Amino acid sequence: MRKLAGVLMFFVVFQNLNAQEIRAFMDLQTHTAIHIPYGFFSPGLRYFSKDNPPKLEHKHMFTNVNYANFLEDNPGARIIINGAINKEWIKSRKKARRTIVAQIDYVNDFIQKHPDKFALATTPQEVRDLVLNTNKTVFIHSIEGGRRIIDSQEDADFWASKGVAFLTLVHLLDDENGASAVTPGFFTRLINIRAWFCRQKNRKLTEHGKNAIRYLANAGIMTDITHMSAQTRRDALDFMFKNNIPPIATHDGFQPVHNSPRGISEADIISIYQHNGFVALPLSGAPLIPRHPSPTYIHLLDSLNHAKCFCTNSVDAYKFSYLALKQFIERNVSVISNNPALTYNTLSETQKVKYAIGFESDFNGWLSHERPRYGKNGCYPLTQYKTYEEFDQRGLVHPGLINKHWETLSNEGVDLEPIKRASEKFLQLWQYFLDHRGAYSMELK
Repeated sequence: MRKLAGVLMFFVVFQNLNAQEIRAFMDLQTHTAIHIPYGFFSPGLRYFSKDNPPKLEHKHMFTNVNYANFLEDNPGARIIINGAINKEWIKSRKKARRTIVAQIDYVNDFIQKHPDKFALATTPQEVRDLVLNTNKTVFIHSIEGGRRIIDSQEDADFWASKGVAFLTLVHLLDDENGASAVTPGFFTRLINIRAWFCRQKNRKLTEHGKNAIRYLANAGIMTDITHMSAQTRRDALDFMFKNNIPPIATHDGFQPVHNSPRGISEADIISIYQHNGFVALPLSGAPLIPRHPSPTYIHLLDSLNHAKCFCTNSVDAYKFSYLALKQFIERNVSVISNNPALTYNTLSETQKVKYAIGFESDFNGWLSHERPRYGKNGCYPLTQYKTYEEFDQRGLVHPGLINKHWETLSNEGVDLEPIKRASEKFLQLWQYFLDHRGAYSMELK
């Protein structure tokens, strides 16, 4: 009887663990193997000697910062989605697939060599088990850019077999799937120069792009609408909404604060959440600088600047954008839920998962990160009798300081629970796609 009682107790506990929602900081994309497509990067996922750490700055464009030392035991990014990426102008389908596979294999090989600190998850349940039962940093695979790699259902099924959870359909260049958002700046304009000569209304989601979304959904892979031009994004959302395919946006901005082609409008934010999707904000510095904000946010920024409470390109930029998006979503719970009586404060903790907001670091990508607030590279001078941490004086120099970013915000009274809930939201959405594999095989609307 004692053995039977023990077995039953274990079963009950096991079931509860399986059903338990997780709350963890989840980085929706970084690039630890970008040296494979772009050889001028040094390899990621290497350990440096603690006696000889690398000299890094927050302006680390083209510099590897994804050292394994920074990624292990990192509560600020407990779950890391590694984005495999191709060269923008790649033409060969075979080479495109080979390059993505090489990056996936590189990460997998590293994990196999360091199983005490790192683990790979290829299903939502594996993520839950690892987060709840271990202290390991959990990796998940994704792909940024669908150029030349999604031409058939067999292609999508292949990436699903590699454990890919989502794919960012369009990246920096217009391609067979649709048009890319041309962000302000000479470099991004130069990459996608063809877009200069094309009317915005003609920069649409293509039939190939629609088929790619369908193939991916059939394979249990989510489609990320980040980097799409305004018309391509609109077409993609219309197509996904009509066919019950929830969208995610992993690192675009909030248009009232970031009024650029990479900003998602208020109406689209509401629609994304109405259709069971969610959005995330980038953690890198420059993309979060307010750009031609609406009058409401201009007034707020003016007030903050007057009070010397806003340091451009620092953690303040993320804080401003996050709070603007968070408050907008919470104000519109009744609209999103189609229930006039519902308010955010009346939601249960489980219900609030629907309104989660993710984050994406993009470390070892093409961007620098948050500058410090204080000292030589900051906005404010150091005060003699005040204690400053590394993050205060150096900024977001490497992934190991992400938790200091969160601690800074928490100490200033910022509610970070919507960000922690994003891990649960992501797993629920991933499971939805896995449960609906093969459901989109007929011709879609």
